[in-house]
Amino acid sequence: MDLAKKILKTNFASLQVLQYVHDFGSFSVAAERLGLTQSTVSYTIARLRSIFKDPLFAREGNRVVPTQRCRVIVGHISGLLAEFEGLTSEPDFNPAAAEGAITISCNHYERMTILPEFIPKIRKQAPNLRLRFMTSSALGEDQLKRGECDLLIGPVQLTGDHIFKRHLLSDAYVYVMDADNPLASRPLDLDEIRSAHHLVVQFSGGWQPLYIDALKSHGLSLSPMVELSDYGDIAAYLKGSDLIACMPRRLASTLEPALLCVEVPIPVPLEIDLFWTTRTHHSKLHNWVRQTLAESI
Repeated sequence: MDLAKKILKTNFASLQVLQYVHDFGSFSVAAERLGLTQSTVSYTIARLRSIFKDPLFAREGNRVVPTQRCRVIVGHISGLLAEFEGLTSEPDFNPAAAEGAITISCNHYERMTILPEFIPKIRKQAPNLRLRFMTSSALGEDQLKRGECDLLIGPVQLTGDHIFKRHLLSDAYVYVMDADNPLASRPLDLDEIRSAHHLVVQFSGGWQPLYIDALKSHGLSLSPMVELSDYGDIAAYLKGSDLIACMPRRLASTLEPALLCVEVPIPVPLEIDLFWTTRTHHSKLHNWVRQTLAESI
């Protein structure tokens, strides 16, 4: 019997269990998300192993990792389950009656520039909807594909048959410094950037701001005087000092007026996109949340 026929002989609930174990890498988490007991999930996977003649998962440390055949099966059923969910959902979506939880992965930039508009909209229109935010660092793609988050926001590039994308905003980098810094009186050139005293944000997980590579392409490697792990309290270190820091314009606009912005001589665009997977693509709730997020820019 070929794969398509085996899938058709299996009920939707069992296939959903398979997808959740695949996405979350855990029997217990899948059981919790689906409102089932762990023994029910284990029994379902055992039955699917018999149907598909494949182990489906192998344990590695604290996670279960899908076999190659399991990945193929989930690739076939993801769209099918999403479409079925769309068919069985209420024809008219009412945000005021919406319940459940949405998990969004992003970083400091998105939390400061997008969420302040987004969260009040959700609270006003869907007061029973719970929001959970997690830090993506450089792990956002894995978080999304494992089902740890429903949405990923950031300046990243993801591809795949089961990944969907919506552009949210375009930004650019500027240099920020104290208003009394001598460099604040004019546009900077590359020689001034080379000799300046830099405060640089080096994010955990290996991801670095896009302007770093742009400067390197012009033969300029920075030797920062101060390094931080995020933008959180950057204003306190720039105010009254000779330090300069390169950061996105929208984020810089949230800092206090005592700091000034100066254009970067090399254009460095910053594109912020929204990503999700087939798991939530057809959900009316998730579609509304995505639209509300886009309208919060």
